[in-house]
Amino acid sequence: MFALATRFPQYNLYITHHLVISIVFVIVGSVIGLLALYDFHKHQTTFHPHTPEKTRTVVDSGVFAYSRNPMYLALIITLLALAVYLQNYVCLIIIPLFIRYITKYQIIPEEEMLNKLFPNHYQAYCKKVRRWL
Repeated sequence: MFALATRFPQYNLYITHHLVISIVFVIVGSVIGLLALYDFHKHQTTFHPHTPEKTRTVVDSGVFAYSRNPMYLALIITLLALAVYLQNYVCLIIIPLFIRYITKYQIIPEEEMLNKLFPNHYQAYCKKVRRWL
């Protein structure tokens, strides 16, 4: 985003109180991410995205009752905070690219593993809770 904002300075946004808005987004993203980590810890299961096969249970409470991927949602909110801070709407291009990438290469493989490990519980969970919000 920094490179885009530098390369395309003519696409600046002029957002009043952009620093305050950015800080609020960072706080919201951080709280969501920390609550997700707490839920993983509470259920004594892994949060490591590269080892979904070590998952011990489907976490479906706390922030996971609202989003199946609150940690990735927290990252998206943080990216939004950075885009607002930089005040350049070209930076917003990064967000859908991140969503597409993380969905294809991280979320879908995680979902396949969870469906394999906990077919009934995970399918019921997917029917109740959306992938993002």
